[in-house]
Amino acid sequence: MENNSGVEVTFKPLHPTFGAECNGIDFSQPVSEETVEIIRNGLAKYGILVFRGAELDDARHVALARQLGELDRSTVFVMPGQKYRLAPFNELTDVSNIEQDGSIIQKNSLSWQIGQGNSLFHVDCSYNPRRAGFSVLRAHKLPPKGSGGGTAFADSRTAYEDLDDAKKEEIKDYAVWHSLWHSRRLASPECDFLKYMEPEKNSMARHKLVQMHEPSKRMNMYIAAHAHHFDGWTHEDSQPVIDDLMRHVTQDKYTFTVNWENDGDFVIWDNTCVLHRACGGDFEGRYIRDMRRATVLDSSPTAWGLNSTQEKSGVLSDVARVLGTA
Repeated sequence: MENNSGVEVTFKPLHPTFGAECNGIDFSQPVSEETVEIIRNGLAKYGILVFRGAELDDARHVALARQLGELDRSTVFVMPGQKYRLAPFNELTDVSNIEQDGSIIQKNSLSWQIGQGNSLFHVDCSYNPRRAGFSVLRAHKLPPKGSGGGTAFADSRTAYEDLDDAKKEEIKDYAVWHSLWHSRRLASPECDFLKYMEPEKNSMARHKLVQMHEPSKRMNMYIAAHAHHFDGWTHEDSQPVIDDLMRHVTQDKYTFTVNWENDGDFVIWDNTCVLHRACGGDFEGRYIRDMRRATVLDSSPTAWGLNSTQEKSGVLSDVARVLGTA
């Protein structure tokens, strides 16, 4: 497949059912719309694309993400009186292990405990009324090789297809309420701050469990660690079923890990058909792992799920209310 500069764009599969490494695109120059369409088609097929050594800076990172759709800034939170570490690029979510003062986040600190939710398989922003579509995650500065810090992915389309007919019939009409605070509390149950963030008292969003993935026309199971309960069920009754589905989706045969090789590597994935999680390692508390993410809002017919199109993300207001800054 050639772009408009005549250079062949290639996709090297990374797993039997999803994921590919993409080569042949020069990101030092503005990317053409034709090339963006090639990327979109690759994402429809593979769900996740890996680009090595692209060396995007913050500005070109944001520009590329904006070519994929409307950007979501709901995950950028800055405490009152503080300057955002990645300013003026407030479209980029800071998913590094760096505190606002530039120091490395230490294990068992509040920042570390809250960030542990990222180590569970999830999709970005399913807890928002309008969910995320693509995520564009870039390695700005990596820890030493061999110290960990990879990102694992799971193929929820193939996992759904492999369910038996009885299970597909059972879950076909389920609707799921998603909560950021639920996944955070699962990952760090002893965190004092998170004990205040009771999911039932804070924002949630509702999306169908089984739905068509529009770009590929394949059915998909939209589930994540954020899944708190099924519509009409209690959390206590829902959790065992959710746990069972999560175990199914995240089996080894549906997963693989991207090992970041060099600063400048970046990955784009489609949150509407792929789960992911951050992998730990020896780098934690010792070496910088500066990762920056641009998030593109979903623009498919199911982007808003079963939520009102007038709703806004409530996560930041949840925090403000608990901290008394609302």
